Amino acid sequence: MNNKDILKRARQEKIDEREAHIRIKAFHIGWLSVSAVILFLTIFRSIYSESSSDILMILMTQIAAVSFYQYFNMRDKKIYLVAGIISTIAVFLSLAALLSQYGVY
Repeated sequence: MNNKDILKRARQEKIDEREAHIRIKAFHIGWLSVSAVILFLTIFRSIYSESSSDILMILMTQIAAVSFYQYFNMRDKKIYLVAGIISTIAVFLSLAALLSQYGVY
């Protein structure tokens, strides 16, 4: 197969690796930005003696989703399964703390 055939086949697939790389990089930057804001809000709330269980629940939910997705695509890496299970437990503990704060539980 020569270079022209490879180029023709790549154009037919309509998969732009550059665009996919930029999209992945954007999600990484977005995740880091959200993590920084969550960290700031957690510290800010702790200074004023407020509960940050709702913010931590959001963070742990995201970590659990990412960890389980990575585990299902890379079954040999058991650390992702462990991180997903621990994050899921943290979500339920944060939910229980939040519900007890409002007197529901």
